[in-house]
Parts: sequence; C-alpha cells; structure tokens
Amino acid sequence: FRRRYAVEDDRSRRSAAATAERASRCSSMFQSGVPYHETGAFKTRRTFLPDDQYGVALDNLVKGCTDILLLSPDGQKVFTGKRCVQPQPDWWFMGGRMFPGETPVESGQRLLKRELGLEVEGSRFKVVCTQTFAFGMREQAPKEHGTTDAQFCYKVQLLDDEEVGKVVLDPNEYSASEWKLPGEILEGNYHPALKYAVGCLLAGKALEEMEECEKKGGSDEELARLTREFFKRRRQVDDVMGTSDQYTLDSPELNYECKVESKY
Repeated sequence: FRRRYAVEDDRSRRSAAATAERASRCSSMFQSGVPYHETGAFKTRRTFLPDDQYGVALDNLVKGCTDILLLSPDGQKVFTGKRCVQPQPDWWFMGGRMFPGETPVESGQRLLKRELGLEVEGSRFKVVCTQTFAFGMREQAPKEHGTTDAQFCYKVQLLDDEEVGKVVLDPNEYSASEWKLPGEILEGNYHPALKYAVGCLLAGKALEEMEECEKKGGSDEELARLTREFFKRRRQVDDVMGTSDQYTLDSPELNYECKVESKY
C-alpha cells in the first residue's frame, strides 16, 4: 500500500517537474517586451556608409532588426509581402534594421511608417519572438558574402479598414502582398522563420487566453483546458524546426534557389 502511494507520489513529482521545465522553456519566449537598458549618456553618431564600407560592415557585424507580423483588424490574418530583392526574395515580414539608440519598438514604428505609411503608437507593439538569421546572399556587393541578422519580432493589429487602406508597399522591394491565415503559412511552402514566428503568435494568443482566465477567476477545468492548448501550440513551434528541409527559396526573377537549415 505504502509502495503504491510512493510510486504515485514519484510520478506526481516527475509530472510537476516536466510541467515546470516546459513552462521555463516558454517563459523565455513570451516576454512582456524587450528591455532596453541605456547605461550612461548614449548619443547616436550614425552616418551614411557608402556601399563599399557598408559591405565591409556586413561582413563583420550582425545587424539588429525589428520585424512585424501585421494583423488584420479582426486578428485573424497576417499581412505578408513578397520581396523581390536580396536577402530572402520571397514571402516575408515587414521591417528592417535598427538604428543605434533605437528601442526595438521605436525601430518598428519608423519602419512601418517607411515601408507601409503607417503611424502606430508604441503601446500597440506586442512581442512575439526572437530569431537569428544567416543569408547566403545580400543586395550589397559582393552579394555572395551574404548577411546575418538578429531579429526582434512583434505583432501589431490594425484598428480598422481605414488603417488597412493606408498600407502601401514599395514596388522596388516587394512584388506582391497578401493577407494570409496563420494556417496557410504553417502548412504552406514558407520560410521556417516566418512559420516559427506565426507559431509563436498562436502560442502567445493561447497564453494570453490562459492568463485572462486566471485573472478573471476562471474555473480550474477551464484553466486546465487553456493550459493544455497553450502547451500544444508551444510544441507546434518546436515542430517547425524539424520541417526546414521542406522549404525551398525559389526566385526566378533573381535566378536564385536555395535550401534552409534551422537549428536551436
């Protein structure tokens, strides 16, 4: 009798430990924001670099980028643009590189205004995930040297149709744009980085629903159901990492084709 309870207690401890471990893995992803710490008085001294100097910088530095998953007013669709320039001449995020002294959100505000003509309050930026990239090609010579990025990914939900109507892409950088359901991206031939971010978007939504339920004093049964949904979505994010070999970047316009390798 005592042995049976000892075994059950051991199982319970192992289950609790496994849950805690999964939660600790999630907590690094679903932050309230990306902290910005300015130590001392920083003043940007950013200057324009000629292409040859910028190319040398790209060879030696990892760029910080703010990228955005733009959501429809009902939150059901994601706006994507099909890039026609290197790197990543395919469906991709909105965004670009950060400037010295900018927070990721300030960078996102500047980029949304530049790329889409949108002026968005900083409070509307919600963190989704972080990722790192290495691209085999870039737009600056020598193109085959490629470029490397560290990405801060956010979501921004548009408010209404009027705001949707303001979205205009630069035809020199994008050949097409579409509003896509998250499932279309997760199940289609899209870069694993885009899939990973969309997976995090859905997992984050499940986490928000779980937190809202707890805040309102929801039942244990409902909280348990939402917790299971969150962990299911979280596992699907990791599953994306095992599917990178299924994607092929194919750009007939640039006569460029390559594969992707994803890893933690």
